[in-house]
Amino acid sequence: MKFLAIAALVLISSVSKAESILSEYKEECKSTVVTVDEIVKNDHIKGHITGLPADAFDKFKVVFYVKTNRWYVHPYTHYENQEEGYSYSNIHANGEFWVRTVKRDVPSKQLAVVVVPKSYKISAQKWWLKPLFGFFGGVLKNQCNHTIVPGNGDFFN
Repeated sequence: MKFLAIAALVLISSVSKAESILSEYKEECKSTVVTVDEIVKNDHIKGHITGLPADAFDKFKVVFYVKTNRWYVHPYTHYENQEEGYSYSNIHANGEFWVRTVKRDVPSKQLAVVVVPKSYKISAQKWWLKPLFGFFGGVLKNQCNHTIVPGNGDFFN
């Protein structure tokens, strides 16, 4: 029972941190533009953001999801203390981001590149990006901003 109480407090604390950061940069997030500059199969995804002040870069990260039958974090499932470049990217001083990519057997239909607060807990998969009824689940509930890159099933394979 104690474990459940502690787990609930940790979850609420991380949500509160994310909401606090999003509230602090609410106006800036409205004008933030996320751009994917390059996708090199089996190598990397590179892009940049504009509109977010440079002093906010260390408070946000970029998460990548690909759509197959549902949304999966790309390229690898996130784990505690993972270094950047595997399931997320920090935003560098010049506004650029970068993550590895790998070839998968299942073709992807879309790529979502989402700017979220650093405290956002990365889920391995999501059924949907937009929150259900405006507040249940979904990555975009916790976003500063995002871009969707439409695909032909040939992003990474």
